[in-house]
Amino acid sequence: MSMYTSTEEFKNIYSTLFETFKTGKTKDLRWRKWQLKQLWWMLEDNEKRILAALEKDLGRHTFESYFADITGYKSDVLEHIKHLEEWAADEPISGAGFIFGTLGKAKIQKEPLGVSLIIGAWNFPFLLLIQPVVAAIAAGCCVLMKPSELSMASQELLVQLIPKYLDTSAINIGPQEMGLILEHEFNHIFFTGPSNVARYITAAAAKHLTPTVLELGGQGPAIVTKTTNVDLAAKRITYAKFFNAGQICLSVNHVFADPAIYDELIQKLQFWNKKFSGESGEMSKIVNERNFDRLTGLLKRTTGDIKVGGQSDKEKLRLAPTILVNVTLNDSLIEEELFGPICPVISDLNLVCFRSTPS
Repeated sequence: MSMYTSTEEFKNIYSTLFETFKTGKTKDLRWRKWQLKQLWWMLEDNEKRILAALEKDLGRHTFESYFADITGYKSDVLEHIKHLEEWAADEPISGAGFIFGTLGKAKIQKEPLGVSLIIGAWNFPFLLLIQPVVAAIAAGCCVLMKPSELSMASQELLVQLIPKYLDTSAINIGPQEMGLILEHEFNHIFFTGPSNVARYITAAAAKHLTPTVLELGGQGPAIVTKTTNVDLAAKRITYAKFFNAGQICLSVNHVFADPAIYDELIQKLQFWNKKFSGESGEMSKIVNERNFDRLTGLLKRTTGDIKVGGQSDKEKLRLAPTILVNVTLNDSLIEEELFGPICPVISDLNLVCFRSTPS
C-alpha cells in the first residue's frame, strides 16, 4: 500500500473494514491470538529496521529507542496473548437476577465496538500506535491506523510491513490526510497528540457521538521542596526532561523550587545534565523545522537567564539541553507546553497553585 492513498483506495479500505467486522471474524479468539502473534513477529523480525527508522526520524540512540519503544510494545503483545481468554470471558454479576438474585442469573458479555480509528504521534511513532492497536485487536475490533506523517521513516516502514504480516481486511493503514479520514464515521477513536489537533478530532467525532479516547500533553511541573533529596530530584528531573529531547507528553514542563535549595538544585541539574550528555555536550534532535523555530523563538523571547545550554544548529535541527534561571510565571517559556529540551526553574513555591484566567 502506498503512503499516498487516493480517495477511492481509502473508500475501499474503509468499507472492507466494516464488512469484515460484520462477518464476525474478529470475534473469534483464535483469530485475535493469531493476529497478535503475527504482530509480535512483525516487530521481532524487523527490530533493526524499526530502530533505524526511529534514529532517522528522531536522532535517538538505538539503546534509547529499544528501552523506550520496543520493550514497551513487545511486553504489551505478550500480556494480551497471555490474558486474552480471561479478559474476553463473560463476567457473572453477584446477586443479580429476579427476586433479589435468587431466581435467574445475569452476566456481562463483552462485545467489540466495531471499527476503531487509532491515530499515533510522531514522538514515539511505533509505541504510541502499536499499544492501542494491540488492545483493539485483543478486544475483537477492526482497526484503521493513522501514523504521524511527521515521522516519515517510521510511517514508510509501517506501510511496508502491515500487509506482509497482518490481515488487512481487518487491520490496515489509512492515508496521510486527516481530513479525509475524519469525513467518515467510526465506532471508536483513539488519539495521541496535541490539544489543538484533539479539538479538530473531537469536533468530527461529535457529529456521530463516537466514543473517543484522547491522550494529550500538558504543562505538568516538578515541585522541589526544601526537604527533598536534591541530588536525586535533580537526577530524575534531568532524565525526565531531556530524554527524547523533552518531546514527551509526560515530561516535566518546568520546575518550581523552594528558594532554600534553589542554588543547590541548579548546580545538581548542571551536574546531571553534563553526566547524561557527556563531555561533548551532545545536542538533541528536534523533529522538524517548525518545532525547532518554535523552541528557539521561545528562548529568544524569554527574560530568564540561560545557565547551561542554549546552543542550536538549524541545519541539523539540533538544540542543546537548556536550563534557565530567574524565570517568572508570565515568561514566554511558561505560556505553552514546551515539548522540547528546555528546563525553566522558578524560585517560588507560592506560585505552584496559581492558575491564570482562560482567555
